[in-house]
Amino acid sequence: MKHIVREHIASEAGISEFQAEKAVEAVIDYFKTRLPVEVNNEIQGCLFGEDNHE
Repeated sequence: MKHIVREHIASEAGISEFQAEKAVEAVIDYFKTRLPVEVNNEIQGCLFGEDNHE
């Protein structure tokens, strides 16, 4: 899923995929410091393909 987000950002913003990757990483890092652990884990799971639902 992360690659889909990266490609979408690159396309919408008219930037390279490398730049879009940096943008995605910046948002992920921002979420890590601002959101509760549970919410951050859900986001991480979605982006990295992990299924945290049991």
